[in-house]
Amino acid sequence: MKFVPMPELKPLPIATLLRRLVYEFQREHKIFDLPEASFWKGSDGINLGVYSHGKPAGTPFGPAAGPHTQMAQNIVLGWLGGARIVELKTIQVNDQLTIPRPCIDAANVCYNVEFSQELRLEESLEEYVKAWMLIRIIEHAQLLGVAERSAPTAPGMPPHFYDCIFDLSCGYNLAGIASDRVQWFIRSLMDAREEIERLRAEIPAEFAEFRELDFDPHIVSTATLSTFHGCPPDEIEGIVEHLLRVNRLHVVIKMNPTMLGRERVEELLHGIMGYTDIELNPQAFESGLQFDEAVRLVRRLRRVGQELGLHVGVKFSNTIEVLNNRNFFPSSEKVMYLSGPPLYPLALELAWKFRTAYLESAEEQWDKELQVSFSAGIDKYNFADAVAAGMVPVTVCTDLLKVGGYGRARYYLDALAQKMQELHCETIEDFIAAAAQAEPVSHEDPALRNHYAAWQRALTDVRYSRDKNSLSPKKVGSKLWLFDCVTCDKCIPVCPNDANFWYPVSTAPISYHIYEIRDGKLIEGEEKVFSLKKARQIANFGQFCNECGNCDTFCPEYGGPYIEKPTFFASAEQWQQLAHYDGFYIEHTEGRDCIQGRMRDASFSLEIMRDSTGTKHIFHSPEGDFEIDSAQLRPSIIELRVREGQCDIGTYLMLRTLLAGVLYGSKLNYVNSAFDDVVSDNQRFLPSVQGTYGC
Repeated sequence: MKFVPMPELKPLPIATLLRRLVYEFQREHKIFDLPEASFWKGSDGINLGVYSHGKPAGTPFGPAAGPHTQMAQNIVLGWLGGARIVELKTIQVNDQLTIPRPCIDAANVCYNVEFSQELRLEESLEEYVKAWMLIRIIEHAQLLGVAERSAPTAPGMPPHFYDCIFDLSCGYNLAGIASDRVQWFIRSLMDAREEIERLRAEIPAEFAEFRELDFDPHIVSTATLSTFHGCPPDEIEGIVEHLLRVNRLHVVIKMNPTMLGRERVEELLHGIMGYTDIELNPQAFESGLQFDEAVRLVRRLRRVGQELGLHVGVKFSNTIEVLNNRNFFPSSEKVMYLSGPPLYPLALELAWKFRTAYLESAEEQWDKELQVSFSAGIDKYNFADAVAAGMVPVTVCTDLLKVGGYGRARYYLDALAQKMQELHCETIEDFIAAAAQAEPVSHEDPALRNHYAAWQRALTDVRYSRDKNSLSPKKVGSKLWLFDCVTCDKCIPVCPNDANFWYPVSTAPISYHIYEIRDGKLIEGEEKVFSLKKARQIANFGQFCNECGNCDTFCPEYGGPYIEKPTFFASAEQWQQLAHYDGFYIEHTEGRDCIQGRMRDASFSLEIMRDSTGTKHIFHSPEGDFEIDSAQLRPSIIELRVREGQCDIGTYLMLRTLLAGVLYGSKLNYVNSAFDDVVSDNQRFLPSVQGTYGC
């Protein structure tokens, strides 16, 4: 298939998402392709709950602002894995960015060249509110086997399993954040009643009971500030004051690793961890917030917050800016942003130095209660260490991009629960205290004692070294095409947007003939065989694919699933707008199914019409329109557009296979979930349709 830019991300209606969510769970024990075995359902006898800026959360874990928190289904998937503090993808006033593709390289360590949300602000609002509502619906339906809350958690009481916080992330300068559009967006998330009511009305009739649910309209009360690398201190201070005074939000300031200074960063990155191939961007150290200045700035802003009854916290850390010296991203990108394993020791050291410097200079008790959050190279092996260091939340991005995707999330919490059980702890607070007793470090604060010990371990742990993070996923040498592959299914969970999916097909070989068009007549030509090797085929849902490239990174075959596998669109408008791109669009009404497709720069379509007299298969191609006998695979001419050419029954069989598998296959996807009669009565439809389609 031809490689050209993919369409913009586009949300799906809440009806389609809800229909898929409910029926997929009922029939497959999955939600958005995540198996129930990967859902986090709590830990017996242990409460992993925490408080963040005065609000309860069922766990300290969350996805960091990024590719896992942009679309509604992404957020739901993270929540199913145990995320209870969700850092929504950063929004900004400029919501029509052109982002280079591919934009993520997570083969070992991780680099990216993406920025903020790829949706319009109005679409981001819809997705965040939609996710909030879907999570509430899952709670009410008790799909996880945990009873829903009878009332909101009272202040100071142990957090409930379902307590969840959405954290707004915004950037990148004061003018943008103070703009009318961004202020509208912030207000609309702080009080989402209007958007909730709009979406409530879209809940389909088969789920009418969910329309009556009480959806808390106050979705956010905190904001994490993301600024450009090198943002001046006075700009940061102005933004935070605006968010405090005007929006009345708690604020978290994300710190940059460059605050350690270039010499120390190079010593850690090159000398200790061995990443001599990574070139730091010298300009990143020449401007922006410096360490001592940051301590003073945070103290000033915390005093403002104290006066207003609001909290100001800090987060470690942002990515680190390095030169684009690889051949993965477009050469137009001069810098890229490093995350993953090498960032963990860097951020842990910066956080330790900042916490100790800040606390040592604090004069009042309230000022010593600085909330610190962490996001840098977290995985299942170090998650508990970050929690023991008293950091809330602890968020993840890079590790969720690896093989298994969202299925990796619950292992962070399982590892934490296991360590708590070993220390006979029932709460996070008890765990912090108990873990500190096992550390030889002398410090009166248990969290800081644990933090120091974790930092020291990280400096000598080979897991963060280049030697352990230099291999790329292996390729087997074969190349992808429209059908068949090794069917390892890696491409499905590694996609942050859940854009890749599988559909079932028949593997029985089908013999057919090519029909030559000569002088306006059809002449039977050579015999061929249409045969697929795998009963599970892979496809791509175009509205959720942003060409990040992550599925290609982990696919063992060459070509990229998002490029070579059939791409399906949810609307005729989008399919028509992309006239230069190979892809497919399915229409379904009572008595008629149609698949339109572009393959090899040519347009084809197949209509299957059913009525009381029987079934007709009408095949449209550049050569003409033909009625196909679906059993004998013989065409008859309806209209010809050429005098010489072919009626390619092989292309007809491709379209028929795609239509039957994607629309009526037993596996739910974003295409068939749009049609309530197909999804709700799938088991009745399937046998008759297979016969109708000649499958």
